[in-house]
Amino acid sequence: MEIVYVYTKKRSEFGRQCNFSDRPAELHVDILPDPSLAPNFTVRDPCNVTVQCAKEMSEHEVNTESFESESRGINHVEGGWPKDLNPDDMEATIRYRKKLMEHCIRQNNATNIYQDFLEDEVEDEEDWRELEEKPSARTINVFRDPNEVKRTASGLSWHPDGNHKLAVAYSSLQFHKEIKDMSFDSFIWDIENPNKPEMTLKPICPLVCLEYNPKDSHILVGGSYNGQI
Repeated sequence: MEIVYVYTKKRSEFGRQCNFSDRPAELHVDILPDPSLAPNFTVRDPCNVTVQCAKEMSEHEVNTESFESESRGINHVEGGWPKDLNPDDMEATIRYRKKLMEHCIRQNNATNIYQDFLEDEVEDEEDWRELEEKPSARTINVFRDPNEVKRTASGLSWHPDGNHKLAVAYSSLQFHKEIKDMSFDSFIWDIENPNKPEMTLKPICPLVCLEYNPKDSHILVGGSYNGQI
């Protein structure tokens, strides 16, 4: 048997309904601290607080269908040998390989460079001369000594990086003959600009020869008329 007791109360006994409204804050009580109670408290320094910052994670386990695997091997037997040759006999296989190598080496498929391939078409020397290309040359640029007293270009050296520059040594090769107002300058020319030298070299004595360093194009060595380098 269930025991139930019911409390009943009329609605009029509940009181009036709450009627909320906005109004400024009111201070009802202001209790100031009592300095005499301060010795009863102990300051916690440092104060340790534990905070859990790790994300909440869940773990699930799932049983998938099992996959059956099987390993199989293949036994490869060396083939390609003649029927009368035992592949397990090492000496016999070496002799057979040597025999094949000698056969391939003796096959001379090289072209005979001394053979006359046009014997049937060319009969006499005049026909050979017609087939030969005649040598020719043409002037591209002329690099002139810019000084008034012209000198001999006694040495040349191409720039090792691309051959776009040419270093020229100028001097007078007439032994012990002093030429009045002769310049000691040598020049580095740009192949594309024959009108003006790109750089002027000013040695203390005329340069007879000069040469670029093939590994470092910034180094240029020159031999002077007096024997200095």
